[in-house]
Amino acid sequence: MKKAYALFVAALLFASAGVIAETYQEGVQYVPIAPQPPVGTGDQVEVVEFFWYGCPHCKDFEPVVKKWAGGLPANVSFTQIPVMFGGPADLHAQVYYALEGMGELERMHEKFFHAMHDEKRKLRTRDEVDALLQENGVDMDKFNQAMNSFAVAAKVNRARALMRRYGIRSVPTLVMDGRYRSGSGFRSYEEMTEVVDHVVAKVLEQRKQAVQQ
Repeated sequence: MKKAYALFVAALLFASAGVIAETYQEGVQYVPIAPQPPVGTGDQVEVVEFFWYGCPHCKDFEPVVKKWAGGLPANVSFTQIPVMFGGPADLHAQVYYALEGMGELERMHEKFFHAMHDEKRKLRTRDEVDALLQENGVDMDKFNQAMNSFAVAAKVNRARALMRRYGIRSVPTLVMDGRYRSGSGFRSYEEMTEVVDHVVAKVLEQRKQAVQQ
């Protein structure tokens, strides 16, 4: 009887593992980036979120991804990159990197989401952005210098190049290891982070197998 029960449990666990493995499918919840870069080495995996302050989904996703990122293991890094789809998004990307260089990004990041979605401020022009920054005590002389700096221009150009390389057409989009990006069909924002965890585990397994070959 005990042996039969043990076999039943083993079969149940095996079936459950199959269901879990099939829950997230390549080509649906995540898609390979073409051309597919080669499998990397080591145990460090980078996850990047492409976002825009004016995107309501990005605003709703922010607390979820922030909580998720706070619990990442040491071998997984998380970076946010502002998209440039033209118009205000291009301005916001430049502002993002200027604030980052000043050490003000962490303090102002959520304030931008709040201003655009809760206060319904468009922030379409430099004057509108400057008004928000002044209200929050940002040093405008340093900000103006940062906006015109080579460092910010270089980061903006890099962000634009990564958008093209990864085929970013909507936000929020997550890119894992520069080889996969989030797809569609998510039932919740939490599921998006679960898919990232799934892909990160897959990437690490691919690297392990590559070393063994």
